[in-house]
Formats: sequence, structure tokens, C-alpha cells
Amino acid sequence: MGSFYRSQHEMIFVFKHGEAAHTNTFGLGEKGRFRSNLWTYPGRNTFRKNREEDLENHPTVKPTALVSDAIKDVSRRGEIILDPFAGSGTTMIAAEKTKRIARLIELKPAYCDVVCRRFTKYTGKPAILAATGQPFEQVEADRLTAVQA
Repeated sequence: MGSFYRSQHEMIFVFKHGEAAHTNTFGLGEKGRFRSNLWTYPGRNTFRKNREEDLENHPTVKPTALVSDAIKDVSRRGEIILDPFAGSGTTMIAAEKTKRIARLIELKPAYCDVVCRRFTKYTGKPAILAATGQPFEQVEADRLTAVQA
């Protein structure tokens, strides 16, 4: 638990690269969408049924709807979304859902595996290791064999 009060917010940073104008796909008050700096979405960390299953492989899974909305607010279909802290892969799923291209970076190989599993489960598309052309299932099996040896 760690603190007297539970945090009710997380920061999201949005950056752009280059000199192009900022993308704003919702406009203040246009299309009935008013945005503020406080967004409320049902969280994965909320105490509820299936909570443990959702958090089994990563402790801070973000709601896909939240990430999808942020992506739609500041980008257009076909544009690249970079997430340098991939974690559980929510950004990759949200990018797929909103027709964007995801580029993720994650330091922990175990979380890279979580991203692959979640993406494959969501899309039905196989995850392929670009360096070797191997399907993720084979890479995962090889890693498990190496650990057990």
C-alpha cells in the first residue's frame, strides 16, 4: 500500500517530432467532445472480478479505451505512435484499434513477451521476431527451454 492516500491519477505525456503543426482531432467543443486534464476510465487495478487475471503478467495495465482516446486526440490514421515504456502493450493494442502504427520500446524481455501475447490474443495475428522470422510461440518455447537447461 505504501501511502496514507491512494493516488488517483497518472500523467500522460504527448510529444511530436519535427516542425509540422500540432494535430488536434477533436477541437475545443467540436463534435460534442470537451476534454479536460482529468479523464475517468474503469481501471485494471480496481478491485473487481477478474482483476488478478488482468494483472497477472504486469502490475500496471492501462485501460485500452483511455490510450485509444489519447491517440485519437493527437494523431491521424496511419501515423506512428511511439511508446518508450511498452509495459503490457496497451499502446500497441490501442494503435491497432485506431488504425495507427505502434513502435514500442521495453527493457524487460518478460514484458515484451506479455506485449506479444496480448497483441496476438487481441488481433489473432501471429507475432514474428523480425531478426529471425520465427513465430513468437517458437521464440517463447526456446527461451523456456534455455531457462530450464
